[in-house]
Amino acid sequence: MTIRKLCAASGCDDLAVPGAALCEEHEAERIARNRARRAKVKTAEEIRRRSKLYASPAWKTARAAFLEVHPLCADCAGLGLVTPASEVDHIARHEGDRARFWDRSNWQALCKSCHSRKTAREVLGRT
Repeated sequence: MTIRKLCAASGCDDLAVPGAALCEEHEAERIARNRARRAKVKTAEEIRRRSKLYASPAWKTARAAFLEVHPLCADCAGLGLVTPASEVDHIARHEGDRARFWDRSNWQALCKSCHSRKTAREVLGRT
């Protein structure tokens, strides 16, 4: 027998979808909001312009050299964990500014998980 919970949406008295926290209606709304956010991020002209910086051979070379010198994830290290870094993060967003993009004092080495989490907070407003 499966125990069903009430929908976690404020004021909703419907039952949640099995294995989820929301009823069908609120779960569909949540999915639609997430899709809209992702679509906005992926189609924004500003994002496409910035992504060209990351495609340059100069960035790929600088990134590889930085990771060679900084092989561990800075966020994980702060938690006492030893995790290989795989990505170079801009600590403060560069917003397409080339000088800020190339400022190595604004770089940190992160693992994929930490970098994805940080980017989601910054770009999508998630925690």
